[in-house]
Amino acid sequence: MIPQRRGRRTARLSTILALVLIAPLATAGTATAAPSSGGEATTPQANEELAAAQQAPALPQFAFAGQVIDKEEMIYNPTDEFIFPSIFHAGEHLADPLGEWYLYYAPHDAPGGISLMYSDSLDGPWTEYEANPLISNEWPPYYNRVSHVSSPDAVWDEANDQMLLYFHGENSTSRWATSTDGLTFDDSGVAVTNADGGAGTTESSYARVFEHPDADSPYRWAMFYMQNRTDDIRRIKMAESVDGKDWDVRPEPVVVPNAETGRNVSGGNLLTWEGQNYVVYHGSSGVSYARAIDPAVTEVGPQQVLHRSSGVGDDVGRVAAPEVVTDGEETYLFYESGDRLGATIAYATRVEPTPPDPDPLREQCSGVASDEFDGTTLDADLWRVVNPEGARHELTDGTLTIPTYATGVAGAPFPVQDVPEGAWEVTTQVDVDPTARFQQAGLILHRSGNTYAKLDYSYGTNGLRFSYIWRQEGSERNASIDTPPVPEGTGTTVWLRLTSDGTDVRAAASTDGQDFAPVGRPVPLADLAPTGIGVSALRGATAAPEITATFDWFRWTPTAVEAEACAAPQVADWEAGVDYDDGDQVRHGGSTWTALWWTRDQQPGSSAYGPWTEVGTTTACGTAWTASAIHVDGDVVVHDGHRWEAAWWTRNEEPGASPWGPWQDLGACA
Repeated sequence: MIPQRRGRRTARLSTILALVLIAPLATAGTATAAPSSGGEATTPQANEELAAAQQAPALPQFAFAGQVIDKEEMIYNPTDEFIFPSIFHAGEHLADPLGEWYLYYAPHDAPGGISLMYSDSLDGPWTEYEANPLISNEWPPYYNRVSHVSSPDAVWDEANDQMLLYFHGENSTSRWATSTDGLTFDDSGVAVTNADGGAGTTESSYARVFEHPDADSPYRWAMFYMQNRTDDIRRIKMAESVDGKDWDVRPEPVVVPNAETGRNVSGGNLLTWEGQNYVVYHGSSGVSYARAIDPAVTEVGPQQVLHRSSGVGDDVGRVAAPEVVTDGEETYLFYESGDRLGATIAYATRVEPTPPDPDPLREQCSGVASDEFDGTTLDADLWRVVNPEGARHELTDGTLTIPTYATGVAGAPFPVQDVPEGAWEVTTQVDVDPTARFQQAGLILHRSGNTYAKLDYSYGTNGLRFSYIWRQEGSERNASIDTPPVPEGTGTTVWLRLTSDGTDVRAAASTDGQDFAPVGRPVPLADLAPTGIGVSALRGATAAPEITATFDWFRWTPTAVEAEACAAPQVADWEAGVDYDDGDQVRHGGSTWTALWWTRDQQPGSSAYGPWTEVGTTTACGTAWTASAIHVDGDVVVHDGHRWEAAWWTRNEEPGASPWGPWQDLGACA
């Protein structure tokens, strides 16, 4: 962990972070946060700090920039996985460093080994230190052989002019080591063990250390670390130290897992952004989160997403062990990327916030095959039903209702449309209340009963989930990363989306109809080769009760041509008995007409000299001549494949009708 320098300001979001005081953990894994209050009453100063925190700035937004490590080129690579990046500004603290920046990391599985890369820029390229590992799993006299050492975190101890580097090995013990050059370490000791965490503690690892955020604290240093207990639920604890070596552990965790994070949270770190402190961490969900904290870390705010992978290219899988670094005007996020047993180190750079989608649900403009379900039966020109025997779906009150059939995809009836070629995107709104295992409803990409992909709102073994499941010839891809828990407070109505770039199909879900978050990993379109896309509801051959899923609509994102048509001004049909003023436009007889003066009950086209002038169509050559249009000297029109220029005011005089007329032939259109 390194101190953060102030970078450029981001645009603030309209959402204001409201901090809440959460009671200490009563039942493991059920609370959303459990800060330690130390039994002290809230002071006026703490109230002021809390009020200030309620105006917290928007978190920085990041975009994937690349992978730091190429596994095939690594010299020290015992297990083909690398975790827990720690960035240290070597050029600021060390004499004659190898590079301006040091990046400490390690494999996790045995034997592990604290390792180093260095670079003159946070953008890389990074060079592996040739003598890795710096610290191995055998280091007498400080410890005898342990199975592994991992999770390095480096800080500079200004008072003693040395580096303090923290790591764990075994999982039950977090350790410290000292160095004056960042390469050779000459002392080591134990920082935190299971005994410090209290009865039932089984792991004490993944520590991040930083200068204590409370200037009034008697401690110089603070630590976030991961604690596991006999219930096998991992939390983030806090410890404090005067010298960085002897630590006092607070009795209650700072962060505990919840439905959104999944069973575990880990990788706790301190982020200071625009004057506001945050504890940042990752969950079993594979997402990194942030919660605002006061300087004393006794008030912990609601959970926000810090960063998640996009699912595009190499930017897939977990975003874990977040480490945010600001250098001048640039801010970076280094993190552990990919699956747990095959991770690597990646980084992202801060970007300006993406403007919100002005039409996230395609209400203003949707593709031609969209369906609002406002009929009494499905449109046969759009839909066909897979497994039609026994179908019990209904269209009523502008919705499509489907029961959760007591079968799997191979036997369940469900409506589908043809899958478009090229890039496409489809979104639906579904209301369903799954409360028993295997109840599910959502979007389906279908080829056969044993080859399909489904994006569902479902109830699984661990409760409510979004799930993006791919089954290929009966073999199912269903890892935890593909079935993330839904956010806290999710109701019965959700929005589901599938997006194809012509190569892969990605899934996303929303709980508010505004912001969509990725779900699971992409599905390769060529392998799946779906022939239908639609909506489904089922519960499998289980004892779960039948419920219904209600789909409000099924909307395609418009193509570029469809979007252009939507953007064109919408003109109403002409109506008798309506007053029209100069400049009003109407549609009549397949054409658009503009009123030249006030008119009522005069039908467009009834007279070439009346109040209506027909708007000519526009082509690459120009605007077509119409008899009712008024033209003046210099106007150019298109007629019979030629361009014509008016020599004087004219109306209802056809170009080319007379050599003595107002029109001069400019030649054929190119």
